[in-house]
Amino acid sequence: MKSLAALAVGVLALCAPPTYAARLDVTEKEMLDWVRHLVPLPKSIKITGRETVPRGAVEVVPDFGNDLLTIQAAKELREATAGRSEPAKEAFKIRMQIGGEESELLSRLKNSDQAYRILPVGDGEIRLVALTPNGLYYAAKTLQQLVRARASKDSITMPIVEVVDWPDMAKRGLWGADNYECLKWLGDRKMNIMEQISGIGVDDQGKPFARVRPGRETLVTEGPLYGIEFAPVILHLEQVGRLGVFEHFPHFKGKTEHPGAMCYSQPGVVDLIAEWMVQLARVPTVTTLDCWLTENLHGQSGCQCDKCKDRKWQVLEIRAVLAAWKKAKQRLGRDFTLRITTSEATEPENLAVFAELPPEVQVTYYHSLFTYNNRRMQIIPGYVAEEARKGRWMGVIPNLCSHTGYWEPYTGADFVHYRMNEFVEKGLSGLVGYVTPGVHYYEFNTEAAAEWSWNAKGRSPREFAVSYAVRRGLKDPEKFADWVETVGPVAWDVYGSHWLYGENCGQPGRAADMLKSGKLPELGSVLWDCYPAPWGNIKDEARLKADAEMAAKALRMARGLDWPLAVEESLVVEGNIRALKALYELRKIVKPTGIAPEAKPAAHRLFREYVAGLKQAREAIPRWEKMVTTPAWSHLFTPQVTDIFDRMIEEMTDTARELGVTM
Repeated sequence: MKSLAALAVGVLALCAPPTYAARLDVTEKEMLDWVRHLVPLPKSIKITGRETVPRGAVEVVPDFGNDLLTIQAAKELREATAGRSEPAKEAFKIRMQIGGEESELLSRLKNSDQAYRILPVGDGEIRLVALTPNGLYYAAKTLQQLVRARASKDSITMPIVEVVDWPDMAKRGLWGADNYECLKWLGDRKMNIMEQISGIGVDDQGKPFARVRPGRETLVTEGPLYGIEFAPVILHLEQVGRLGVFEHFPHFKGKTEHPGAMCYSQPGVVDLIAEWMVQLARVPTVTTLDCWLTENLHGQSGCQCDKCKDRKWQVLEIRAVLAAWKKAKQRLGRDFTLRITTSEATEPENLAVFAELPPEVQVTYYHSLFTYNNRRMQIIPGYVAEEARKGRWMGVIPNLCSHTGYWEPYTGADFVHYRMNEFVEKGLSGLVGYVTPGVHYYEFNTEAAAEWSWNAKGRSPREFAVSYAVRRGLKDPEKFADWVETVGPVAWDVYGSHWLYGENCGQPGRAADMLKSGKLPELGSVLWDCYPAPWGNIKDEARLKADAEMAAKALRMARGLDWPLAVEESLVVEGNIRALKALYELRKIVKPTGIAPEAKPAAHRLFREYVAGLKQAREAIPRWEKMVTTPAWSHLFTPQVTDIFDRMIEEMTDTARELGVTM
């Protein structure tokens, strides 16, 4: 059987390109250059010609109907082609169509509700075809990007283009951070789901409340304009007790040492969760709620009352959530979708949790030690992939940044490509990425996630980097891609080793302490399969040496680009890997008994190299942050990162002194 992509190409081949009097042909190279302005890349696209017309001479004819997305798609197309004054007559027509003979192919495609076609019809007309307003909106997005790429002050160059396209993953988006401030930008990249933790709790009178948190109302008012679904989140259930719950309902508190664990044998717990669900489901446009299960009991048990102690608390919890969902639907008199999010606390019993779920309940897989993870490893367990294979909607919450709490610059094309391809290959339906502290800190990685969650097998990491540079008007996109290919793998090794996180949480220990006690692990070592610091992502000495050489090369390349961010990122990555290499060499000569006299000169050089690398990274990070933030972004996040670097420098300087090495 032919693949869907092959089928789409075959259908396009049957459509002979039309002939226009004013039409000019487009070469393969011109088509490639033009298509680089698109994100994400469509599954199948062919530009056979172009026609230039005056601005304002393009007529947009929407399909009959008054749905929001069709109206918005027509509005955006008119804005993209508008002129200061209307010409005497239209010279080109864009017709929008839902259904019809041309749409039959789309019904056989994956995620067909978002699939679309663009095809030329007769002289001077392009037709956008889809099965739903969502697909029509995405067709308009693709055409807009092509039109804007070749627009001038006075004219519009219309592509004679044939497209068949559909997404690999049904839902593609983000949770948290400032996604609510970036909806237009995210919608332009065909992301279609956003989550935010809701404002839930119990008020002073003991009444439960649940609402959209202040400032995030754009998810309700603007998200639908861009085809974005807003799914409110009910916070991890062991964290809700501090929101007034246990103050007014002390009997809900579980009999265990963990202060947040709830007793799910108390019938009122179901009523509480149901009330939160009812209030959130009444928010305009909301059709899906995400309930986050207990995240971490820190080694403590669930409730140990007589009714709970002999049962798995994870099963009791999901039964309470399902009962609340059922009760909420009854009260509302209508259905809504329930999505649950797993955690490291539910991980041992996820299969038991899944066994409780009706088929229509969706699941996002989350485990803070595995999905918030930059290691070179796949993060979707086999049992999760199997659940997706059996037909359940399964999603994942990965990080797309250097680390969720330790922010350093990261242009990680190969990292994001690797992650998105795993998700698509394992049949996941949803991406709910985490980009903290803000989307603009990791714009490249966020856009890459939009690219490959839509079309995993489209562009290579290099070609995506070229297209990114083209869309941002960099003067030498190929050189930018050279830099991305050079710096990215090194950054992946550094951030995949979770060095700063390991230093801060003390797992497996702080570098200075482990050095002088002789407890620095081998390269590639990962404690308990969770803690890779300081170099768990670097498998051997050859890789460490190559990383140091590539980082130095990336820094030289960055200084030749018209992209100041590249210089600061390269300084951070090169400083980190230089310090790690020096630390590894110190590991060979520093013994618990001290340093041999003949090794003192080398130790002096290596201690200085370690500190110099950390200082270089530490000084570049604030400069990078100032470049990526906006005037409205008043709070800076990297001081807590630079504080860790300062402490590491101080601790290693003290260690050198204790070992008789003067810095």
